Parts: sequence; structure tokens; C-alpha cells
Amino acid sequence: MEIALLIEWDPETGERAGGINPRDPNLPCYGWQDLESRPAREIRLVKDGRDLKQYENVPGIKILRGKDEINRAIDELNLDRYVIECEPLFHLHLLQRGIRLDVYKGKSSREILKDLYEKGIVGIRKISPRKL
Repeated sequence: MEIALLIEWDPETGERAGGINPRDPNLPCYGWQDLESRPAREIRLVKDGRDLKQYENVPGIKILRGKDEINRAIDELNLDRYVIECEPLFHLHLLQRGIRLDVYKGKSSREILKDLYEKGIVGIRKISPRKL
């Protein structure tokens, strides 16, 4: 059975709940990090036979058991990224649709690109995280 840890951590200091070492080779992350929430959150697979009791009832750590639970947690982190794949096409389509980027003032680039992607602006690609 696959087991993972959902860990809260401070991106300013790098300190993880429960004193988890981010360089532990038996706790790989595979990019499952939500850096926008505070505290930040990440999912790390447990690749060795360590005793999980050390993580039970530790604030900021949740033990995830099985592929379904791990994949649900990956979905809940909302890690989809949006990238401009073809900048000339992207700008041309914005111009054709009469969409001005200054209406997005104060929003993150992730929020802007997600909104434009959902509006069907071409030249943007959605990248979803790999799951188990």
C-alpha cells in the first residue's frame, strides 16, 4: 500500500511540521507543493518502512493511506499550472477578443492565466500534476 504524508511548512524558513527533513531521500515530494497557501503544504511519499506512529496526532501532518487518498489530496492542493505556450498567438487572441490585461491588476499570474484559459484564449497550456 502506498503511504504519504501531507505536511504543512513555512516557506520562509523551510521548517516542516514534525521536524521533517525535506532532504530525506525516503520522503520524495515529486513537486506536490502548494506554495500559495499559508502555511504551505506538500505531499511526500513514504518510501521506507518507517514507523508512522511518530507522525500520528502531530499538528500539521496528515497520514495518507492508499493511492485513492493520495490522489484526492493531490487534487485538493490545486496544483494545476498554466503557461503561455505561444506568446504571439496569445497576444493576438487577446487583441481579437478585446481583453485587456490591466483589468487583472493585483492578481497573480496563475490566477490570470487560469481565467484566460477558461475563457478559451489560445496559446495557453494547462499542466496538471502527475498522480500515482
